[in-house]
Amino acid sequence: MELFTRLFGSLLVFVYHCFDRIVINGYLNGLSRPEQVVHFVREVLGIPVVSKEVLSQRTNDYQNWVEAYARNHKIPIEWAEKGVRKENYVLPALRRMEKKNAYGVYFIFKSMEQGARSGSACRNIPPRTPTTASWRIR
Repeated sequence: MELFTRLFGSLLVFVYHCFDRIVINGYLNGLSRPEQVVHFVREVLGIPVVSKEVLSQRTNDYQNWVEAYARNHKIPIEWAEKGVRKENYVLPALRRMEKKNAYGVYFIFKSMEQGARSGSACRNIPPRTPTTASWRIR
């Protein structure tokens, strides 16, 4: 991203409204499907079982990274309030950046986004044999 910004920075003016959505849908769109998340965790990360704990740990690691980034760069990070127009709420922070002729992240909203959920469960199902089958051969 730094190389891209260095090469094309003078041509870029945009605002990320939701970084995770942009990354997942635009760059890692395969991770929007549950079976591809399983493949990523097992094959790429080398974690054999996709569990709630594994996913929670990745979420916590990401949230900690974002919070550390915000803290190290003195960027406000707040929960988005319902009914508040976010673009208007961050306008003072944007104006400060523009006044300094600076670019980059200037505000981070935290929010709970509604979305599809997926889950998995392991069940012990005995193998289907003639003694346990629900059908009979005559």
